[in-house]
Amino acid sequence: MEDSNKVLYDILTERLELLRQLDKEGDSEHRRHVASETSQLHAPMAHRLGLYQIKTEMEDLALKFTNYDLYKYIAHALNEKKSERDAYIASFIAPISEKLTAAGFTFTIKGRPKSIHSIAHKMEAQHCDVDKIYDLFAIRIILDTPLEREKSDCWQVYSLITDVFQPNPKRLRDWLSVPKENGYESLHTTVQGPQGKWVEVQIRTKRMDEVAEQGVAAHWAYKGVNAGTANVDSHSVYVFTPTGDLKRLSAGATVLDFAFAIHTEVGYHCMGGRVRGQNVSIRQKLQNGDQVDIITSPNQHPTQDWLTYVVSTKAKNKIRQALKEVEYKFAAEGKELLERRFKNWKIDYDENDISRIALKLGYKAVSDLYQSLAQGKEDILRLKDIFTQIDEPIAVAHTEKAEYIPKDATAGLAIEVDMNVKNVDYHLSTCCNPQPGDPIFAFVSVTKGIRIHRCDCPNADNMRERYQYRVLPARWRQKPQ
Repeated sequence: MEDSNKVLYDILTERLELLRQLDKEGDSEHRRHVASETSQLHAPMAHRLGLYQIKTEMEDLALKFTNYDLYKYIAHALNEKKSERDAYIASFIAPISEKLTAAGFTFTIKGRPKSIHSIAHKMEAQHCDVDKIYDLFAIRIILDTPLEREKSDCWQVYSLITDVFQPNPKRLRDWLSVPKENGYESLHTTVQGPQGKWVEVQIRTKRMDEVAEQGVAAHWAYKGVNAGTANVDSHSVYVFTPTGDLKRLSAGATVLDFAFAIHTEVGYHCMGGRVRGQNVSIRQKLQNGDQVDIITSPNQHPTQDWLTYVVSTKAKNKIRQALKEVEYKFAAEGKELLERRFKNWKIDYDENDISRIALKLGYKAVSDLYQSLAQGKEDILRLKDIFTQIDEPIAVAHTEKAEYIPKDATAGLAIEVDMNVKNVDYHLSTCCNPQPGDPIFAFVSVTKGIRIHRCDCPNADNMRERYQYRVLPARWRQKPQ
């Protein structure tokens, strides 16, 4: 192996050796930390690389150092019944061996107990004691067969075994047809052996077994590919902190992803990093085995572009959250600025007025307008001028005359308004109570549609002075027959 995959292999073997040495250290917080980190990061990495022997030993040692009582209890239970288990395995293997020999296969059969970690996991999942776990041990059948007959021979052996013992169809795992990403190939089934006990049976060839036991190195040797280019874990990249802690990130992760993996605040103020002794940008993609030192600045803050620089869900969510907080802050500042200046200018307005101004200026939302004000991108004096000149969306060119008949108007009379918008509510204003024959005008209100006022209404002068753009000509006329 070489390049990044060799680095991963070295990481795992060094970690396993460290775990073995921890036994001499005695109980300590450091030992528990290393064991916990191993079970969460290094053992899953070994699993992905197909290094199952390393994975199993790591998991067992990690359990020993994090939950010694449970580890000791399971180990004692397994050891106590070792002779009984060995005798059972022999009685289980005998009829299978006879069948395979009669069929002309060259093979070896191994029997072994499940790992202590595996049994502990089953106890937790099934909420039962160790003596209630139905498949405490597994049988491995290894065929010496040519490459071109591997799959067919494995399935034939499966057929022979299920002729002897009843299988559990729900426990069949076919990694012959579709191998795991790390190259693992095998056929797993669980059958009911003598005394009604369940036994897991793994069926594979000699080649498959070497791949399973030795991991990616054997896989590459059989496939005849370059170890440095083999994509054994296409979904992850493993990198180090300056203190030697290992972090697993999504494939394609950048320096910025790594910064957010360390801490949210580190991500927010990340300016770049040092990778392999070189200064790099926040967009630099990381490779397996890289040691990354993040460079931060209190003046650095997330921008919209950052969303294109990261691949992890955590980083994307944190960046979006930061951008939203900035938007809320600027929107609040912009709204406060507008309220203060309009109040000084004695301009009365409501949210509908500001919405129309925002739309006229091309903003999708009022909050966008407020943000532009706060950031100095929009001139408050421009808003003042627009406010006094803005056309109401409903008061468009007076090229047609809208006619309606108020419900509270005298029968036979209608009112004609110079505007071309239909389906708008019309009401006679209660402040001046227009009567048929009175000179009238129409006023576009913000929330109540079209209001009809008398020309000598007490509010007429104020409406014409402050809201001339809302005033429309109107008149009484006979309702059409």
